[in-house]
Amino acid sequence: MLNFLGRFHPLLVHLPIGILLLAVLFAWLGRWQRFQHLKAVVPFALLMGTLAAIFSCVTGYLLSLSGEYDLQALNQHRNLGIAVAVWGALMLLLQKSGINRRFGFLLQLVLVALVSSAGHLGGSLTHGSDYLTQGLPEPYRSWLGLPPAVLAPAQIENIPEANAYAAVVAPLLQEKCVSCHGSTKQKGKLRLDNPDFIQKGGKNGEIVVAGKVADSELMRRLLLPKSDEKHMPPKEKNQLSEAEVKLLHWWIETGAAYDKKVKDLPQTEEIKPLLAALQKGGASVAPVEVSIWPEIKVPAPDPQAVQALKDAGAVVIPLGQNNTLISVNFINVPDADAKDLALLKPIAEQVVALRLSGVTVGDQELKILAELPHLTKLFLDGTKVSDAGLLALKSSKYLSYLNLVNTKVSKAGLAHLKVVTSLREVYVYQTAVKGSSDWRELKSLLPKVSIDTGGYIVPTLVSDTTLVTEAPKTQD
Repeated sequence: MLNFLGRFHPLLVHLPIGILLLAVLFAWLGRWQRFQHLKAVVPFALLMGTLAAIFSCVTGYLLSLSGEYDLQALNQHRNLGIAVAVWGALMLLLQKSGINRRFGFLLQLVLVALVSSAGHLGGSLTHGSDYLTQGLPEPYRSWLGLPPAVLAPAQIENIPEANAYAAVVAPLLQEKCVSCHGSTKQKGKLRLDNPDFIQKGGKNGEIVVAGKVADSELMRRLLLPKSDEKHMPPKEKNQLSEAEVKLLHWWIETGAAYDKKVKDLPQTEEIKPLLAALQKGGASVAPVEVSIWPEIKVPAPDPQAVQALKDAGAVVIPLGQNNTLISVNFINVPDADAKDLALLKPIAEQVVALRLSGVTVGDQELKILAELPHLTKLFLDGTKVSDAGLLALKSSKYLSYLNLVNTKVSKAGLAHLKVVTSLREVYVYQTAVKGSSDWRELKSLLPKVSIDTGGYIVPTLVSDTTLVTEAPKTQD
């Protein structure tokens, strides 16, 4: 209960800051004839501001019991907060005294200094000790004796020669995580601003297990749905981008080294453009979209086999001009059966994309999938596929995208796909995958796969609606 009451501190603490500074402003303006009427408001404003400061001190003390804050900075902030309340009360007592008439301006100046100092330390506790100066460019940092700023993305001179942790990992942790896990605030007794603290972990133990993404609590928390209370960063905070999550995943998977250069760590085709995007410069090193289609050479599909599919109602489209790979779509054949799917066999090598959305096929008919060696993109949404049907995909070497929306597939069926190392996207809205426990287990089994549970609510805009009216009749 005390912790609950303490969480009102951020709400209350802005009251004394605003009211007390307003009281000082009214007192200063009241020195001019034109604004003398404001003097009458000053005692009341001081009273309200002082009371608010007292309540802020009480809730601040209760919040400090959580143990999430640096003790030295916390004590300074607490003492200055108490000083604000005491100084406000002193000024109230001296309102009608000769001391106030002679030294009123000085008393008010001290109050402004106390409020400003307490507010600054409060901001440091919440957002990090360097939140006020972290945006300063390098020349000014040197003049003020501040340490060099952590390089922002796309400012690294030579990515291959850069330290992987310092250049890639540290900046994104600094931007997205350190405000809650830094030198002044440590939620869960966890700090992420220094390699030693990262290796130490938090109150629940280690958070990064070198080479084991699935066992790393840091990645598990990042990959939880935003609606999950354990998701990090909290949903109201600035989230890591998909590229940043993949970079963290890469760093942990390659050993979570703090002393190795980028060039010394293995890099997949997926991660290379993400690293290149961090290079200082222009478009020459901008990330490029990596094609999901396999880089293979196969003969042109048999024209008679293609025509047979078209005669059955399927849509057959080549991936591009002079490209021998094809996409097959049965959207116009909702009652397709095993006989229709058997038409794929003569062109099995060429088929890389297959859409069976809404087709009434089940596990038996889908055994044909095992005979498509280069299948990369597969739509099974709205079919009768179950867990057993996904066994046909275990031998897939190129399968990257799988749509299972509105099917009976469960967590057990998706577990069959853990051997499909090429898999990157799976859509499981309206399936038998239920609850956050299933989701977390699947993320552990398929750490490189983006599992989309759907269920989004998209607001309707006025511009989304088209009003159709009957055209006016013309007279002959």
